[in-house]
Amino acid sequence: MKLSKVLYLTVMLALMLGAVSCGAPAAVECPDPCPPCPACPDCVCECGEGAAAVAPTEPEPEPAAMAYDYEDMVVGFLQTGSEGGWRAANSASFRETADQLGITLKFYDSQNDLAKQVAGFRQFIQDPEVNVIILAALETTGWEEVLQEAQDAGKTVVLEDRRIDASEELYATYIGSDVAEEGRKSAVEMCTLLEDSETKIVWELVGNVGSSAAKDRGQGFREKMGECGIEITKSQTGNWSITEGKQVTEAWLKETKEVDGIFAQNDEMGLGAIEALKEAGLVPGEDVKILSVDATAGAFKAMLDGDLNVTVECNPLLAPQVYEAALKALNGEDLPKWVPSQEGVFRATDPNLQEIADGRKY
Repeated sequence: MKLSKVLYLTVMLALMLGAVSCGAPAAVECPDPCPPCPACPDCVCECGEGAAAVAPTEPEPEPAAMAYDYEDMVVGFLQTGSEGGWRAANSASFRETADQLGITLKFYDSQNDLAKQVAGFRQFIQDPEVNVIILAALETTGWEEVLQEAQDAGKTVVLEDRRIDASEELYATYIGSDVAEEGRKSAVEMCTLLEDSETKIVWELVGNVGSSAAKDRGQGFREKMGECGIEITKSQTGNWSITEGKQVTEAWLKETKEVDGIFAQNDEMGLGAIEALKEAGLVPGEDVKILSVDATAGAFKAMLDGDLNVTVECNPLLAPQVYEAALKALNGEDLPKWVPSQEGVFRATDPNLQEIADGRKY
């Protein structure tokens, strides 16, 4: 009798231990939160009807992000147009650097037409091959919608040369000049040129009036010109071109020849003003001081000829910086919202001017 009782208890104990072993059905529902299984401390309890203690599962690892290289980049580049030597050097920089790095470049000439540039931007958004869009914006406004479309499509956008009025969350970075500082440098240089002049009357030849370059250069100039009493009596767009710069200056000269200096927001307009002054019987660089912005080969030639007094540099060779930033953005790196380019000021009085000109790439 006692032996039968012992055997019965032994069998019952074995059944009870099996019920709590890992993977066996539990006799009762588990509380919340579930306690660890006594027979398997590393297990977790699955609660509910017919609950059981089961071994924990490791979360599946997320797939590794693709590591992009230059050869993986397909770039849609929206250029403003071909308004002069600076822009030609800028375009050449992007083409040549793309070839050197193995980047696939799709070049779009906006022909100085904002509607065409926006349409070209949308073409690159819809192009499944393009993963980077580089924008040299014709105007500062009107970009929010297409930038949002680009972001929704997973495109990386980098601004070059021209700033825009849009949320910084919609583009990776801006690579380019401190254009307002170019204007301030120009005013300081003009003050020096006119320091012996009784009057300081200046005419301003403006670029495309909707562009950040025109706005910021003009604003920067005005921030500093008051320090020496410069007065801007005429200001009009010459649309960055020699032809229009000459035409505007000719029209002004028919009204009056009371002018001490001309501030041209780019070299081409300055060269046009030089032609107009010569045809009007004035000596550019002497009778009227001429200052322009960009520091292209044409400006250096004009300084060596004595026609141009000063050119303030705006570096067009931005492609290496832009492509490097785009690659970092593709690989998920955070970038500063502005990466400035390095630039200087060149004067006709520099004794090494010919040597400097010979070493220039644009």
